[in-house]
Amino acid sequence: MKRPGDPVVPVGGSDLHLAAHLFQPPRLTLARELRGLTRAELAERVGKSAAAISQFEGGSKATCRPDPKTLAALALALGVPVGFFTRATPAKPLDVDACHFRSLRSASQRERRKLLARGSLLCDLLGVLEEHVNLPAEQVSRVAKSVKTADEIEKLAVHVRTAWGLGLGPIGNVVNLLESRGVLVTHIPEGCEDVDAFSTWHDGRPVVFLVMKKGSTSRTRFDACHELGHLVMHADASPGSPELERQAHRFASAFLVPQEPFLVECPRWLDWDHFYELKRRWKVSVAALVKRAYDFGVLSEATYRRAYVHLNKTGERLQERDEPPAEPPTLLGKAIAAVGPEVAVEGLAEALGVGVGEVRGLVGV
Repeated sequence: MKRPGDPVVPVGGSDLHLAAHLFQPPRLTLARELRGLTRAELAERVGKSAAAISQFEGGSKATCRPDPKTLAALALALGVPVGFFTRATPAKPLDVDACHFRSLRSASQRERRKLLARGSLLCDLLGVLEEHVNLPAEQVSRVAKSVKTADEIEKLAVHVRTAWGLGLGPIGNVVNLLESRGVLVTHIPEGCEDVDAFSTWHDGRPVVFLVMKKGSTSRTRFDACHELGHLVMHADASPGSPELERQAHRFASAFLVPQEPFLVECPRWLDWDHFYELKRRWKVSVAALVKRAYDFGVLSEATYRRAYVHLNKTGERLQERDEPPAEPPTLLGKAIAAVGPEVAVEGLAEALGVGVGEVRGLVGV
């Protein structure tokens, strides 16, 4: 399964001289960030200086490339086959500045770059799969629109639902819905949860990263719709603005629970049994439903504050009851199953220049 830009001759684990000759500098950066290492940390592991690693990553001259022995040490330190460094990266890596990250102080640049390297490899995997199976076409850009007011956001959410044939009722599985509309949804692995959910565009395809194990499946559904809001409303906006985050939050609420049916069903006082009944049907957290009632003036500010005091006091602010089933991404797993044994996971791993375990980790199996 050869990709454009790949060497004509397969590069095996013992082909160090050939691998050194075909070395692609961006692949070293990708592997290093995939493992969450700084240049200095990698340099220490292979007995080189940080300046040497920097030269390897940016060097186009033969004198700036690692020799066979050093390349073997780099492959060992980064846990990738030497052939990984000989593949031409098909598309531009994901860019930190183009991603809609939440403003979390605990999320380091290292963690973000690690996830983006993982995302870049995932997009490469998607490209390989698209050579063998027809994946859902991207349907986000055709419903994209710039908005400003809360009313415009509410109307846009209903417009997206209408364009996607959803009506105004509860959405069964948000993640599968996004995947069916051409969004690449992937999980944020353990150890990187401080980054929280984020989204971006890559080579014409929307990509959403979700924390699947945050202890609240209703909040994960909300996060997915929050990121959809960024993709629909903020494709041309510079990420990082608190106002953009507020807009995406409003979109998520409006998309999950449209205004018209919500105002019909919402209780006019703090009837917790009623709110939990709505949660079980709409698969939206009680906290989000209470906030939505406050946004529409159904609940007063005093009642809204009392509701959150209650949720904090009972512990339900962090862990509500009656959570919906988990909704893990399934698109890539189904695509791999569809390509059949003639390709298999081993063939995909070879095409990406990684191990089989790496591919399974990317897909989440």
